[in-house]
Amino acid sequence: MTIHKNIQLISGALATLFIYAALSKLSNYDQSRNEMLNQIFPREWALLFTWLIPSIELIVTCLLLLKPTLKLGLWASALLMSAFSAYIAVVLSGAFGRIPCSCGGIFRQMSYQTHLVFNLAFLGLAIYGIYLTTIHTITKGGPEN
Repeated sequence: MTIHKNIQLISGALATLFIYAALSKLSNYDQSRNEMLNQIFPREWALLFTWLIPSIELIVTCLLLLKPTLKLGLWASALLMSAFSAYIAVVLSGAFGRIPCSCGGIFRQMSYQTHLVFNLAFLGLAIYGIYLTTIHTITKGGPEN
């Protein structure tokens, strides 16, 4: 499989993840808000995150699907997956004294441990995508080739 095809598969997988997560949160907004309010954040942060996180996920999806912004989208994906993974790791460490409710959609069925592994796998994909776009740029003279 060519580098270009691998980049397309990685960006497609990440875009699918983010569009699903965002639409799941937005289509069940009241439930998402209640779940966010059960997190360890102050109420004001939770209310902000309720709409900010799916908005960011939609923006990252667009970045991943547009060729000129693909690499930025991969970096944004890596950043988001790092933040989500770090939060889950802190929750699992017992630092908050409780485990808040789970995420929505299919992610609700996952334990926090499984969710952490899932997030780390997608973080690995994003990092590998960054690596491949860098190699592709170097070997082909630019990301547009």
